[in-house]
Amino acid sequence: MAQRIDVKKVADITIATTLDMKLNDDLSIQEWGEQLVALLDDEACKKVLVSFERVLFMSSSALRALITLNKKVKEVDAHLVLCGIDDNIMEAFRITRLDGIFHIKRNEDEGIRAFEQ
Repeated sequence: MAQRIDVKKVADITIATTLDMKLNDDLSIQEWGEQLVALLDDEACKKVLVSFERVLFMSSSALRALITLNKKVKEVDAHLVLCGIDDNIMEAFRITRLDGIFHIKRNEDEGIRAFEQ
C-alpha cells in the first residue's frame, strides 16, 4: 500500500497532509481514506487536521471517504478540521453542502488555532 498521507504531531494535534495532487482513482482514494481512519485507532488521537495544500483535484469518491472519516471521528469523540482546500475543490464542498458539515480553515496555522477555540 502506498503512503497517501504524511503525519506529524503538533502538541496534541495530529496533522495529516494529503500527498497526492489528485484524488481521483478508486485505489488511491481507498488507501487514503483507510490511512486517515487508521489514525483514529490511536485512542490518544482526538484532534485531527487534514491538510489538502497539495491537492488540485478531488473526485466525489474522495468526498465520500471524508464523510466516512467524519463518522469515525464522531464515533470516537474526536474533532476534525480540514484545511488548505483549493478554491475549485471548495466549490464542490459548497455545492454538496459539505462546507456546513466540516470545519474548514484556509491553512494549517488557522486549522491548528481552530482546536484552541
